[in-house]
Amino acid sequence: MIKQIGIVILAAGNSSRLGLPKQLLEFEGETLLKRISREALAVPDAKVSVVIGAYPDPINSALKDSNVSVVINPHWATGMSTSIGVGLGDLLKHHPNLDRCIISLCDQPFVDRHVFQQLIQLADSTDKGIVATGFSGIWGAPVLFDRKYFEHLMCLEGQQGAKKVAEQFSEDRVIFSYEDAKYDIDTQDDYFNLPHQFIRVQQAKDIIHHHLPAPKQIRLPLEEALGYTLAQTVIAEQSIPAFPQSSMDGYAIRYCDKERELPVVDKIPAGTTVEKILTEGQAMRIYTGAPLPQGADTVVMQEKVDLSDANTIQIRDEALQLGDNVRPKGSEVRAESIAMLPGTSLTPAAIGYLAGIGCKDVLVTAPPRIQLILTGDELKPIGTTLGYGEVYESNSYQLKAALRQQGILHVESRHVPDDRSQLRAALENALDEADIVLLVGGVSVGDYDYVADVAKACGIKQRFHRIRQKPGKPLFFGTQNEKLVFGLPGNPSSALTCFYLYVVPALERMMELPQRTRSIKTHTTHAYSKKPGLTHFLKARYDGHAVEPLHAQESYRLQSYAQANCLLILEEDSNGCAAGDEVYIHLLT
Repeated sequence: MIKQIGIVILAAGNSSRLGLPKQLLEFEGETLLKRISREALAVPDAKVSVVIGAYPDPINSALKDSNVSVVINPHWATGMSTSIGVGLGDLLKHHPNLDRCIISLCDQPFVDRHVFQQLIQLADSTDKGIVATGFSGIWGAPVLFDRKYFEHLMCLEGQQGAKKVAEQFSEDRVIFSYEDAKYDIDTQDDYFNLPHQFIRVQQAKDIIHHHLPAPKQIRLPLEEALGYTLAQTVIAEQSIPAFPQSSMDGYAIRYCDKERELPVVDKIPAGTTVEKILTEGQAMRIYTGAPLPQGADTVVMQEKVDLSDANTIQIRDEALQLGDNVRPKGSEVRAESIAMLPGTSLTPAAIGYLAGIGCKDVLVTAPPRIQLILTGDELKPIGTTLGYGEVYESNSYQLKAALRQQGILHVESRHVPDDRSQLRAALENALDEADIVLLVGGVSVGDYDYVADVAKACGIKQRFHRIRQKPGKPLFFGTQNEKLVFGLPGNPSSALTCFYLYVVPALERMMELPQRTRSIKTHTTHAYSKKPGLTHFLKARYDGHAVEPLHAQESYRLQSYAQANCLLILEEDSNGCAAGDEVYIHLLT
């Protein structure tokens, strides 16, 4: 006789540690709650009740197309026991002959129909009344209970959960081992640490951003610091200028003498190292950058005076003001004051300024060390004769060039054939030396696509594998401590698109480079149709007014990419665009 099974999904909490409703978090294309509800309904003849509480309206809306029974627990804040009672009561109200009930949570993304069925099968084979799920040396939800324990579940109080009953009757309990039940989501860290599969574009960006390591620092000679970001506060050791200085060619005077005819008693060129003294009723010829003589307080432009044969001047400048054309001491920067703050981009002007105040070297945010590993038996070096089925290796050329544009000049690369052991050795070596490893090729799911499996064998934690986009769907991203591993597709166009969309933003944040506005709205000149399901990134040309999708959009084609300066974005759910439609583009430069 087949026993009737019910499943209670607890989804009433307010997710206080997460800061947003975990029930509505998306995982692999659907919300956690919709995912677990769908899996529960897939169990043959199962009756499913979802208990909600803290967010009734949005959660009800999320389940509007589901066949589950939704029941609200008005007392959800008093503890899990009330939700268990409400859910079980709802099932018994509609199905009074229920034989078993599984208590499940909504935040375990890898609990599915197979887990529920294994709990049922283990209960059948062992004749035990309680079957819990074991993981990481502990046990917990989901838990199956025989009908004889329903009254105990209904009598739970406060924060007591189903585990209280399972502990009380340990002699009638058996454990089903399922390690992936350890993944549950209470915090944002929990969510970002999931091994995601086939995710949306924005999710991929968020996951990468979450796992970026703290920036590192390096001291460089000033002449090598162009393009980097300053990582220190620069304090001026002395005032600049260190003396009052003329800002133009003219005559140094006392302002109170401006109405008098003044003899020119001396000449002060730039670079003068002897301090001159100007007395009342005198003027001195002075040049741009020269130190002002003691006693002078104003410089009159040479074009604003009449010079006599007797070497006297008469000032013809009615607009002259006290202090005109004089650079005061410390007007650029005062001694012991802040000359430049961390986060400043070291442009040519910034480097010139630092040189002007005497800086020889600076502490900057260091560029990450990067290694390229290119996989594929078909790849051959440029200059050799291609055999049947062989192609020239081009990804290292384009990726190294793109990295140079980001200020990363030294990148090691090596080619590895399609061999697991050689790839693993190369990856382990790269992880010893580099901060970021870019694996190119072998990231799909074919028989010779080893990258994801080898990466995991090297201790790299998969953060996601595959994105809902075209080109570049099989992108892999993982981490090992603070090291980042990107598995880029082997097709050149796909590799470059993934590099621009995901690697470049990571590099810019790790190097603390100024945030660039890359996504802008414009209008498209031509129509382009697509099926919903994937975000499309089209090679395109933007002229400042409109964007034109280019020819040759196939993932292996680089000819059109060579003409592109942007990617035209067609969102996942769209059917494409018509000529004149407003669209987003991602600027490449």
